[in-house]
Amino acid sequence: MDERTLLDRPLAVSQINAMLRSLVKESFYNLCIEGEVSTFRPSANGHWYFRLKDERSQIDAVMFRSANAIASFIPRDGDLVLVKGSIDVYEARGTYQVIVQSIEHAGLGALLVQLEKRRQYYQSLGWFDDASKPPLPRFPRNIGVVTATTGAAIRDILDTTGRRAPSVDITIYPALVQGDQAAHSIASAIRQADELGLSDVLIVGRGGGSVEDLLPFSDDEVVKAIHECSIPVISAVGHEIDTSIADLVATRRAITPTDGAAIATEGYYELRTSLGPIMRQLTQLMSHKLVLASSSVPSMEYLGSIMERKVGSMEPESLEGIRTIVSQKTDALTLRLSYAFDAAVLAIHSRTSGYGDRLSRLADECGTCAALLTSRVSQRMAGCMLEASSALERRMMDAQRSLDPLSASSLETVIGRRVQDAAMELEREWERATMAMARRFEAASSDLSRIWSACEALDPAGVLARGYAIVRDADGRIVHETGQVHPGQTIEIRLTDGSIAARVEDGGVG
Repeated sequence: MDERTLLDRPLAVSQINAMLRSLVKESFYNLCIEGEVSTFRPSANGHWYFRLKDERSQIDAVMFRSANAIASFIPRDGDLVLVKGSIDVYEARGTYQVIVQSIEHAGLGALLVQLEKRRQYYQSLGWFDDASKPPLPRFPRNIGVVTATTGAAIRDILDTTGRRAPSVDITIYPALVQGDQAAHSIASAIRQADELGLSDVLIVGRGGGSVEDLLPFSDDEVVKAIHECSIPVISAVGHEIDTSIADLVATRRAITPTDGAAIATEGYYELRTSLGPIMRQLTQLMSHKLVLASSSVPSMEYLGSIMERKVGSMEPESLEGIRTIVSQKTDALTLRLSYAFDAAVLAIHSRTSGYGDRLSRLADECGTCAALLTSRVSQRMAGCMLEASSALERRMMDAQRSLDPLSASSLETVIGRRVQDAAMELEREWERATMAMARRFEAASSDLSRIWSACEALDPAGVLARGYAIVRDADGRIVHETGQVHPGQTIEIRLTDGSIAARVEDGGVG
């Protein structure tokens, strides 16, 4: 039917719609349309009705039950989708719509679907289970970092580690963290760190970004490298909301690079913060025991007052016998006290002498608290013993000077019994105090031994003992890169048993 025929006579509405339907179906078929799903409503007979829209317009769409039965997902309002189908005109109402044959996510939605499938795959392999991951060391000697050498991430890690554990070595394995080559670069750096075996823990990450920016950390090559790495890995991608697959397969996930460094140095930080209260508690306990030990001194004053009253009526001729008795009892008591004091000092020395060298090496990190504690204990013990001996000597001398006439036999009986009883009581008190102090020193020694075992990691000499060296230039600055030296420059190489001088023959060669 040509245009002249159409214009010669009036047309029915159904004829117009039929002609439009035929024209549209012939011209608009097998189309690929991208749009956002809106007003999605499934019907009772299984068909899906919805609209596709963009910023400026919209079009009705229908996906019949025979087609949506094989769809991989049920769309929701707001989903960005890519549909394939044809345009058809509904003659009864004169409207047109898209007859959808297939539907899939588009843009970011498709990316998230792909990541979810990948996550489910690795989860089915058991790579997310804690049993397949190496445990984190509590006191790592060397922390490896896989990230870009420029940017905030590496600065945050270095600052946090230097503040919490300044003696820990940092080894940087440079890698690209963004772009098409990022995944391969990150995986290569992880494998390099594993092969070298220098680091006790590995921080892998970057300073945050969009979902697209974080894709390298969900790449198959990176995920496999982390899973196969014998070094425990901390994933510090820096995005708390989105979770990469690297976060799941790593030993530990950190929300930021700073948090990753804090996790790696957690043992050192807890040790440093606990040393102060431990030493204060030990000092308080020892002071309390010393007070209890010195509490027996007032009993000597009581003994002296009794003696003063008893000797008030003594006969002068009995003085020589009294002096003999008092001298014998005093010498015996002094000898017992001397033996007890020597034994206590020997016990203190044997408990603490073994830590001399260790504590001197630990001084930079833990202070001289243990040596100070030993000094304070020795001073308090010596002071206590000196005070007790001086008080006893004064009382004996005062008693001898104030002797009055009294029966020598009765005086010998009374004084002998009193002195003997007081000496035995003081000896028992001293033995109890000595045993209590010995137990406390045993506990203190055990605590110091455990502290030392944990803090040996703070000793940088351990790194040198494993075959590494520290290189300094003529000004004493540590050389980190080959570019810091030039041919003919004198350098110092520090080894575990001393230093050697050397001259650079070819500087700046990587």
